[in-house]
Amino acid sequence: MAEGAAVVMLGGMLTIPPRSAIHPPKEAGGLVLLVSGPPGTGKTALCRRLEAAHQEVERAITCTTRFPRPGEQNGVDYCFLSDLQFDEAVANDEFLEWSNTHFARFGTRKDTISQKFDCQVDVVVNVDMQGARFYRQTFSGDAAMRSRLVRVFITPPDERTIQEHLRANGDCATELIEHRMKIALHEMAQWTQQDYCIVTGTPDEDFVRLEAIWRAEKCRVARLCQAATTMDVWMRAESRAPFDLGRTMPVRSADPAWQS
Repeated sequence: MAEGAAVVMLGGMLTIPPRSAIHPPKEAGGLVLLVSGPPGTGKTALCRRLEAAHQEVERAITCTTRFPRPGEQNGVDYCFLSDLQFDEAVANDEFLEWSNTHFARFGTRKDTISQKFDCQVDVVVNVDMQGARFYRQTFSGDAAMRSRLVRVFITPPDERTIQEHLRANGDCATELIEHRMKIALHEMAQWTQQDYCIVTGTPDEDFVRLEAIWRAEKCRVARLCQAATTMDVWMRAESRAPFDLGRTMPVRSADPAWQS
């Protein structure tokens, strides 16, 4: 036995603990990085950059009934639906969450998330504050699902940033800007209800902070324990030798393998 290997003394006999108790996975997968905050904070750009930088991270593409802005592509930026299509999706219980925000509806389809969980892919979701609340409510009844959730709040250093964003977008009439500003100020006051808060600086500074949060959460002991337990259950169900796991686990190649 290698030096330093963990053993348990039982009745004078040495019993090697389960492999997961000795060798934890390098990192946990299947996280939901919930990125929320008021408009004009660069949430969308941050989510896209994290996805582009790491193959084990994918964005959840949100459905919306609002009209596309210049340069936006259906299925890339959003899944643009008509009111009728959105109504049908709601009636068929297709949404994990949906909300009516700023005179348009937004929602995340259940299969968008579940398919990524099956592959142990980390999901980064860009949502407004209503959507973030619905995620917390939906996940609250299931401990395993709740443990996947990481809430990151992006907020500007001042109110002027939001006001400039609303005026620059050009999709908001003048009489609505004041209304949306009031909503944004209410949202900014909710930073204490999140797991993390990033006060925006430069795009590079914001990305470094978001990436650091994502990396740290993948190494949280509670999540590693859950991943190790899942591995043990899978081993017993499949009756596979532990030394074969690195090649036989049905997950993406970027996910951690057991180390001997």
